Amino acid sequence: MPFAVPVTLAVTAAILLTTGCNVSSGSSRSSGGRSSHVSKSSDSNRTGTQHVTSPATSPATATASASPARDGDVDGDGRADSITLPAAGTLLVRYATGRTDEVPFEGNPDLTVQGVLGSVDADRDGHAEVFVRVDRGAGLQAATVFRYVDSRLRLVTLDGQQASLPYGASLRNAAKWGCHRTQSPTAAIEIWTGTSTDGRSYQGRTTFYDFSGTRLIARGQSPLTPPPQNLTCGSVKFD
Repeated sequence: MPFAVPVTLAVTAAILLTTGCNVSSGSSRSSGGRSSHVSKSSDSNRTGTQHVTSPATSPATATASASPARDGDVDGDGRADSITLPAAGTLLVRYATGRTDEVPFEGNPDLTVQGVLGSVDADRDGHAEVFVRVDRGAGLQAATVFRYVDSRLRLVTLDGQQASLPYGASLRNAAKWGCHRTQSPTAAIEIWTGTSTDGRSYQGRTTFYDFSGTRLIARGQSPLTPPPQNLTCGSVKFD
């Protein structure tokens, strides 16, 4: 059974992240199914330049594709796929081929809280990742990400747990994330998390990640900065 992951805890955990990760991969259930399609518009990611401290060793990273997938094209066949949440804690993708993948995840058991935020090729490998909101609190929200690996959609993990992408702000904590960073350092996912002592101004650090199979691997971290402007992930809707 899915269970609620408090958003405040998700953000607090993200603030304490280091650049070292040791994680395991997720799994999915696959079967045949009907064909249906969705399409989404594309966008670009723009962020400010930041100096980073990189780990001593570089993790394996995904190889960028010469032809990034269109939004919603999870399996990379050139056609958009249907992405839904048939029940709380269950992501269902119906591919244009008729095949389906059903992937469980952890989150708030209220289906009205969960929602598909979008599907964008974050690392330009020819397959669109799927981003799902898993919890929502007073000012803070949390999403997770799914990736197409070995011909199946799988849940992405970070530091041995379901990846948490926090965003929003409360009196003391704030967070933002984006994808497909093209400036140096390039990254598939970037997460900024910060704190405030007055509830008005925040200072925090951005951690930069790439995919390695079904894992997010930290590549480096920025110095303390205010929240970055224009941190986006293509057509993903942060609502």
